[in-house]
Amino acid sequence: MDSKVFLQLIQNLELLKSADQLKTACEEFCQLLGVPFYLMGIVSQDSLYTPKMSVLSNYPEQWMEIYFKQEKHKSDPVVAYMMNKHAPVQWSQLVQLGKFNDAKSQALMMEAKSYGLKNGLSIPIHSTSGEFAVFSLAVDDDTEQGSHKLNQVLPFAHTFGVNLFERQLTLITAETCESKLTTREKECLFWACEGKTAWEISQIINITERTVLFHLNNVTKKLGATNRQHAVSLAMRNGVIIPNV
Repeated sequence: MDSKVFLQLIQNLELLKSADQLKTACEEFCQLLGVPFYLMGIVSQDSLYTPKMSVLSNYPEQWMEIYFKQEKHKSDPVVAYMMNKHAPVQWSQLVQLGKFNDAKSQALMMEAKSYGLKNGLSIPIHSTSGEFAVFSLAVDDDTEQGSHKLNQVLPFAHTFGVNLFERQLTLITAETCESKLTTREKECLFWACEGKTAWEISQIINITERTVLFHLNNVTKKLGATNRQHAVSLAMRNGVIIPNV
């Protein structure tokens, strides 16, 4: 790995403005490492019951279609691991752990192997706003040589994965939240996050209570929230509203 090229790739992530550009950067990273497959998956907790998932990947299309159509994430040991762990793990080691080696998990990993994903390295990433993510690299080699390859690329994968996550999350948040709100809506939302009532907000920013309610109703719709309390939760979780420091 050429350290200068790698550093430039990391720095360039900050300039990227679309999912397609992020995918191109991931492919360039894989070429530098000599690793064929990558996946970055982010699970947003906007809803605990129906969380949203954002995926960048070049895994075989047929496998990805089967994976999501049959909801294989429910038996995926990598998904189970990333929900409450922080340390990187190789798949060959993961399936040997008692908590992750049940019959369904073993069957899923064997099926993934049939599509060329014979071993991999997965790095759990957790954000301060509540998102879960995993950055994975996979190889078509389940021998000791393949495992050694994954060990070699781990430091680079960890650095790239964290920076990729930050950039992807920024793009997702910008598209879904902040860019939709007007300055006055953000102002009302800020004080709602402070626990102020509509009347109290009207006194603070010198507008009518009816206007405050109008703005907060718009905020709720724009953020896809079910009520004002939910909007406050989403705004704070996604960094739309930040402390006034």
